[in-house]
Amino acid sequence: MEKIVPETLKKVVEEISNLPGYGEKSAQKLAVNILNMPRGEALNLIKTFMEMLERVHPCRECGIYTEEELCPVCSDEKRDRTTICVVEESFDAFAIERTGKYTGLYHVIGGRLSPLEEITAEDLNIESLVKRVEENPVKEVILATNPTVEGEATASYIYNLLKNKGIAISRIAYGLPFGAVLENADDFTLSKALEHKTPI
Repeated sequence: MEKIVPETLKKVVEEISNLPGYGEKSAQKLAVNILNMPRGEALNLIKTFMEMLERVHPCRECGIYTEEELCPVCSDEKRDRTTICVVEESFDAFAIERTGKYTGLYHVIGGRLSPLEEITAEDLNIESLVKRVEENPVKEVILATNPTVEGEATASYIYNLLKNKGIAISRIAYGLPFGAVLENADDFTLSKALEHKTPI
């Protein structure tokens, strides 16, 4: 039966399946959706992917995806540089920015601790967070990892690293349901979660 699947299609499905969050079925669906697109649209999509790979990279300071050396947040002199909000991914920071309630800086750690996926602290952008806290006038770190088991474990790990640094450490409040993802939350819920952050 495997012989009936075109080799190129099989390879694309395998490559997509290697991405976090994609299983074989979702990879197959994405590949088929692209194949069903008008050829011009599909080529434009691929061209856009290539442009993204060429131009988008992590901010050298906080890790947010940007097209500049410093992201718009880090380069904005009006931001509160005494507060750092720690998030798992760039899109979590983008979601918080949409609320208009947060005026500090961000730090993207690039994921969360997950023994099942063999993701350890060394795989995340945590060491540079500790360095930022030590070398800058930081007064508070807000831990805004996702409210999941892995997100909680990651927040706890970071808390233990920072608890003796002489700063306030807060955890984003549970205005979000347990198991939710920040990127998918509505603006009002995120605003309330930020307003009611609690010390830990």
